[in-house]
Amino acid sequence: MACLDENTFVALLLGDLPPPRAAEVDAHLDTCPACRRMVAEALRAQTPDDSPPGAPTVVTPPRPPSGEGPSLERGTAVGRYLVLERLASGGMGVVYSAYDPELDRRVALKLLRVAALGLEAEQGRAHLLHEAQAMARVSHPHVVPVYDVGTFGPQVFLTMELVEARTLRPWLKAEPRPWRQVLALFLDAGRGLAAAHAAGVVHGDFKPENLLVGQDGRVRVTDFGLARNANPLDDVSPLSGGTPAYMAPEQREAPAPADARSDQFAFCVTLYEALYGERPFAATTPHELLTEVRAGKVRPAPRGSHVPPWLRRVLLRGLSASATDRYADLGALLTALQHDPASRWKRWLPAAGGAALLLTAVGLTHAVHAHRARACESAGAAMASVWSPEDQQAIESAFLATGKPFAPAAWLRVRRTLDAYTAEWVTMRTSACEATRVRGAQTEQVLARRMHCLDGRLAELAALTQLFTRADAGTVELAARAAEALPPLAPCSDLAALAARAPRPLDDAATARARTLVRARALKAAGKYTEAVALLEPVVKAAKDVDDRHGGADALLLLAQLREETGQPREAERTYFDAVWSAEAGRNDVAAARAWTRLVHASGYVLDQHALGHRWRERAEAAIERLGGDGVLRAQLQARVGALLFAQGRYTEAAEQQEAALARLEATYGPDSLEVTDVRLELGATRMAQLRADEAMRLFEQVLSTRRAALGPSHPDVARAQLELAYAHWRRSDVEQVEALARGALEVFERAFGPEHPDVASAINPLAAALQRMGRSDEALRLQERALDIILKVEGADGAGALITLGNLATLMARAGRSEEALSRFRAVIVPLEQRLGPRHPYVAQTLRATGRLLMLDQRYTEALPYLERARAILEAREDDAYGYRTGTLMDLGRALLALHQPLQAAELLERVLASGASATQTNAEQARARFLLAQALWDAKRDRPRALRLAEEARESLVTLGAAGQEALEEVDTWRARLPRPTHIPAARAP
Repeated sequence: MACLDENTFVALLLGDLPPPRAAEVDAHLDTCPACRRMVAEALRAQTPDDSPPGAPTVVTPPRPPSGEGPSLERGTAVGRYLVLERLASGGMGVVYSAYDPELDRRVALKLLRVAALGLEAEQGRAHLLHEAQAMARVSHPHVVPVYDVGTFGPQVFLTMELVEARTLRPWLKAEPRPWRQVLALFLDAGRGLAAAHAAGVVHGDFKPENLLVGQDGRVRVTDFGLARNANPLDDVSPLSGGTPAYMAPEQREAPAPADARSDQFAFCVTLYEALYGERPFAATTPHELLTEVRAGKVRPAPRGSHVPPWLRRVLLRGLSASATDRYADLGALLTALQHDPASRWKRWLPAAGGAALLLTAVGLTHAVHAHRARACESAGAAMASVWSPEDQQAIESAFLATGKPFAPAAWLRVRRTLDAYTAEWVTMRTSACEATRVRGAQTEQVLARRMHCLDGRLAELAALTQLFTRADAGTVELAARAAEALPPLAPCSDLAALAARAPRPLDDAATARARTLVRARALKAAGKYTEAVALLEPVVKAAKDVDDRHGGADALLLLAQLREETGQPREAERTYFDAVWSAEAGRNDVAAARAWTRLVHASGYVLDQHALGHRWRERAEAAIERLGGDGVLRAQLQARVGALLFAQGRYTEAAEQQEAALARLEATYGPDSLEVTDVRLELGATRMAQLRADEAMRLFEQVLSTRRAALGPSHPDVARAQLELAYAHWRRSDVEQVEALARGALEVFERAFGPEHPDVASAINPLAAALQRMGRSDEALRLQERALDIILKVEGADGAGALITLGNLATLMARAGRSEEALSRFRAVIVPLEQRLGPRHPYVAQTLRATGRLLMLDQRYTEALPYLERARAILEAREDDAYGYRTGTLMDLGRALLALHQPLQAAELLERVLASGASATQTNAEQARARFLLAQALWDAKRDRPRALRLAEEARESLVTLGAAGQEALEEVDTWRARLPRPTHIPAARAP
């Protein structure tokens, strides 16, 4: 539907929309940020809030609800959240859907009932707040995350992820669920519950109603509404809580506070009910139930149940009346639930006598085909050797043991990626085998080539999963990308390509080198660069000693990438050349294409040798053409060329390359691939340079959403997307949003990498600029000096990043009134920046312009003109107005010429600004400034003074609408008008 018209908008606010129309409007609001913001502002205006800007979420509203009063009305402000509708209620609270205007998302908002605790109001409120804060510490893919905790009058509220899901019972009833499917779901839920225990949080009320199954099949544990802090020293009131049918006996008898083993009991009751369709104890009253639990009187399994006896035995132990007789912890229970004894013999059963049974039933021909088909079933067993439940448990434990906030989300992404990869591998291997052994559709030679390809992929997977089982923080950060970077399986079914590139016969030494290369590749993917280099260097030497140029090229290519990753750009470039020579001599076309592509980046982008980068681009294109125009390789080349063109300031060409790369990669990997988000982020940066800020904002928000879902909110790649979004908000002069996004990114980088990492400096740049605009100049300068120190240590004084950061520092100094220091720094930057980026780069022009503007602040207009003219010459030679620099430079020149009493020349430049249509890309303040400057020029030149007055009035009207942000310029306009001859003076209205 179209955006909301006035009638619909008013009806929505009044609650007068009929239900079908209201549903349509809600669906539209889900997809339209502009309408959401409009509704949010209107609802906020309807609900007064006296909180100061930046107040914490823990607030007391002006009209707090009395006790446990009626439902909150739509539009009620609870902290920063705006209530939308009531969703559900339970013993411990009421759940609403709500809107978070700061992060532009819907959340679930739960108001907790203090009275349900049976405590005095203040004691109960403190208790619930304590419990809610404990819940917020839990971060796991299978736990509904708590975003925020606060108070609302006498009540406690918390906000959580709003999950489109159903609870366990409807999921079980929707269709018949095999016991294995039910168990798999509970294993995931158990992992989430175990993560809560590890964080010191006990659920206390685990039951079917507190398990949500999303549309994606993911289960989440929710409603830790009666969660108890697992710290035995906690002196908060030890209420037993919980739902009687699922409570452990120790909770009911003491009443003792729930602990992790109480949760284990409730977990087993819930799983038993899900598997058998009935609870384990038949009692109908609380007293009878306690008696049956104490006696261990569990019902017999229902007749016809397919639940295996071994699984029942595990559950019975978890249902023990004594907590000490249960499993030591939930992790031990989950391990027992994964040890299916049948899995040990199912792998060899098809090969042991099944054919003889079938021979007597359907005849020899059928038996032979069945035997061959079973012979092709070994793929699952082969995959189980590297991706078993035990392997997965070990990897998850290793990830979570790092303590990194993004570890749970990283594990979930890795598991989903590898589940899909392994399933595709098993299907492809089985299909390849059956095509030869069952259907006779392909030769043994073709099968051998396909199997060789698939075995290589299995080796890559095995090396990676082995690394994951001993993951450290750096490995976890890169894990999702490492999983996605596994070599694709599609080439293993491309018969034409397999025929063209037959496997090379390898002797034992070459085979050993190939295996080492696989391990080194996995180490690189996991971020263990030093270990990977130590493995690779002997392989490179050994391949050279025996003249194995084909295999040596693969090793050299990987070694070059490692040197690039570890900050050795010159060594990396030389090693890429070695890889190219070895690849072409050894007819390793794939390695040659990849090496040339990497050289485009290494020489052209990293080392700023732009001409060389384009020369290597031609070589890469030729190498890819020899391979038949491989789509993924071509897309990767286009992405690298796009980055090179961006570095040159050739934004139109850069966007063309990036769009082409994005289309190819999306078609290959899907829109949510992390590699796709990389290119989308680069395209967004290019759109910012092209002044297409709205499009850039959409791209950045899309990347941020995808990465948050894939990696969790605390991952460095999420923070990098936040930074790009911060720059987009800077363009809109939304400095508060810039400050929030940049500070959040800075905190992520410092936690992940420490205080001296280059990413820390990248977050400081927009943060310092925002703080300066907010009047916090001293803090901004301290931060910017810190950023400069970091960059100088990384790339030296002549690096482009260091020079740009130095220019940023000079800008802040100028705005803080330290004009002479700023001027000397700007002048010191110009020549090395020209040498590094080239004399026609827009960053060079902007530095020249900044120098001229600083001189103008000291009224040194004659000195400023040469700098501004040089900037103008660079920018007018371009086909685009990069970042609006050209328009801004023309306005600065116009102002300088006005001050030098050259109004005709000033008017000529300013007319060009307005006539070019550039003002369409400017902010309201910039448009007003251009009109006012032209008004002064026309008046001083005695040209069309009536138009000059109209332009001044238009400028003034725009500035009035800006409020405080336009006040200084508004006063300048009014001062100018007041000096005009009396007949032309119009009394000035005051700004609101």
